[in-house]
Amino acid sequence: MRLSLCIVGCGGYARKVMGYTRDVAGDFRFYFASRDPDKARLYAETYGGAGHFGSYEEAAASPDVEAMYFLTPHYLHLEHALLAAAYGKHVLMEKPIGRTIEEARQMAGAARDAGTGLMVAENYRFLPTIIRAKELMALGYVGNLRSVNVIGDWAGVPGGWRTSLEMSGGGSFIDGGIHLVDALVNLGGMPESLYAAAPPKVLGKDGEDGMAVVAHLPGGAVGTISYSNGTPRSRPKVEIVMAGTKETLTFDPFGETIERESLEGRTTEPVKGGTGSSAMLLEFRASIFEDREPAMSAEEGINDLSVVLAAYRSVERGWPISLS
Repeated sequence: MRLSLCIVGCGGYARKVMGYTRDVAGDFRFYFASRDPDKARLYAETYGGAGHFGSYEEAAASPDVEAMYFLTPHYLHLEHALLAAAYGKHVLMEKPIGRTIEEARQMAGAARDAGTGLMVAENYRFLPTIIRAKELMALGYVGNLRSVNVIGDWAGVPGGWRTSLEMSGGGSFIDGGIHLVDALVNLGGMPESLYAAAPPKVLGKDGEDGMAVVAHLPGGAVGTISYSNGTPRSRPKVEIVMAGTKETLTFDPFGETIERESLEGRTTEPVKGGTGSSAMLLEFRASIFEDREPAMSAEEGINDLSVVLAAYRSVERGWPISLS
């Protein structure tokens, strides 16, 4: 059964999203909505869409649309989630779920009252490397977890609404850095407390362009995040290192291998690569047809946002923040 999914917001990122859908095109019937009717029509023609809409409300009101994937700025997430709920549409919302916990709770409440699904579009949750790392932990190969270290460095100059603290809800950490937060929470558990510091800025924008976080994880493990989108690198560096009492796992989240190291030596385990985006879309579809909470639920999105906002408070105040 195909899900009628409307892509809302026909900007440059929508082209990337549609590039990710090739493997799952047979599971969806795509529609496109933009405030520019010509742009929505062009996307529908380019990607074989079933239809297009010249406004978001028109798309939400259409009986042909079952669900809406919002690729819109952070400051519009609440407004758009409420619009979809008013018309009984399921929502896949780009991360972060919102700028504040209050916004996120309103979105979750609206979906609950409408009897519709709400999922956060966090592709890191569906990366094959991260899924396999969790399996190795569950099977006991890692032993007791001691640390999870997540590194994400890349060069980028944000523009438009992303340069506004008010519109984005923060600097770079709430935008690109929240991916690393999700990896940490997913692999190590929800932090009990954390301390964060921001390096000197190099990008001309509101808010931070880097963040260092040290977190106390459940069971006594330590988690760290080193994030920057102002690092002078010719290509991004993203790496996760998980150390346990038996093995250490090292991998690029988007890579095709996991390096496993113990006192007996090293082995390289092949993993199916990918961006996680196709699996994310299939999980959204399955959660609707099976009438269940998605793996990346509103609550999971709120957990990630809580860590980001705690890091901001720690930077502002200069001391550790409890997330209890």
